Amino acid sequence: MDQLSIFESLDYERTFYHAGAMYAEVPKDEIIVSPIKIGNGIIRPGEFVQKFGEKERTMFEMQEGHYLRYVGKTDKLLLFSPDDYEGNIYYAFFYVDQNTLLIGSQGRMRDIRIQKLRKKTVL
Repeated sequence: MDQLSIFESLDYERTFYHAGAMYAEVPKDEIIVSPIKIGNGIIRPGEFVQKFGEKERTMFEMQEGHYLRYVGKTDKLLLFSPDDYEGNIYYAFFYVDQNTLLIGSQGRMRDIRIQKLRKKTVL
């Protein structure tokens, strides 16, 4: 997928960028609740991660003590809620392939490269 088609496919009316993260407002009835392959593993709805990626330049990490709970996806975005938050605004990542996620806003994108999926099993 080329860069222009990635920008065209993001729904900027639903997504916004703040403090190094991309968010999306998505009604619950539009979320596809299904597992997705990320890096060397599979994440299922309800499972938690603390960070994606290994190298500082190409990773996304929550502050210590906070986690992302995988909720599901839309046709373009993976959606996560912080900790046990229940609402319709989610951390959003554009899914390129199992090793590459993107976050972005206002014409800028940043890649997140993932080799190993590290899920958090106990909160």
